[in-house]
Amino acid sequence: TITASLPTDGMQTRAAGDAAAARCYVQILDKDGNPLADGNSEPIEMGSNGDSFTTTVYLNGSEIYNFLFWADTEATDAAAPADLRAVAYTNGETIAWAGKIDNRPWTADDIEIELNHVVSRVTVMTESGFTVSETWPLTVTVPTVFSTYNVETEEVTGQVDKGYTFSAASTTYDANAEVGHFYVLGDGNNQSLKLWYYGPKKNPDILIIDVPVSANTHITLKGDIYNAGMVEGNIKATTTTGWNTPEEGDIDIDKY
Repeated sequence: TITASLPTDGMQTRAAGDAAAARCYVQILDKDGNPLADGNSEPIEMGSNGDSFTTTVYLNGSEIYNFLFWADTEATDAAAPADLRAVAYTNGETIAWAGKIDNRPWTADDIEIELNHVVSRVTVMTESGFTVSETWPLTVTVPTVFSTYNVETEEVTGQVDKGYTFSAASTTYDANAEVGHFYVLGDGNNQSLKLWYYGPKKNPDILIIDVPVSANTHITLKGDIYNAGMVEGNIKATTTTGWNTPEEGDIDIDKY
């Protein structure tokens, strides 16, 4: 029996608004990472018992195997991944987890593994009330994301050149509230995320530099979104108690 569970504590606690994993797969390779004969290395869907996913397989007890695991929040009727060494991923709403066990002999003892997130979650918070509409949009852009994950090498592939852009829903947001969140597949490198609230003040876009878009990382962007990108300046007004120039009759406004 093979059991895969999801993390439930610390950094990996399910954040507000996160969906639970809907499906999980295991793929079995030989000790050298090669497919087994007769199509026995096709990903096997594991059944959910509410807290984890399990499946039972029969393997040769004298052999050594590698086990790859993938779980995500895709609909259960979505197409199954054909190979966990190249799992297609769509940035935005999907949460994904993965894990692997290498060089494991097959015995009567159960195999158990805890999977980790392979995506970053980005949460946008506001410290000021503001309104989003077609005229006043709010977007957050991650410039480099990827479309494929290799569970065996724990690497991302299939770079998406245009990145991913999140668009906030058109509504009025209260101060100190979540505007929204999304998920992206990054390669662990630091990136400059662009936040642009083109509101009634015609705010310019701003860059949040050196953000690690890494697996199992929760990024929170929080600030005064209504004034984001605007420059705070000072205006000074002074008055005097006397007039240095005496009045010399009415001023003809037409001359000015």
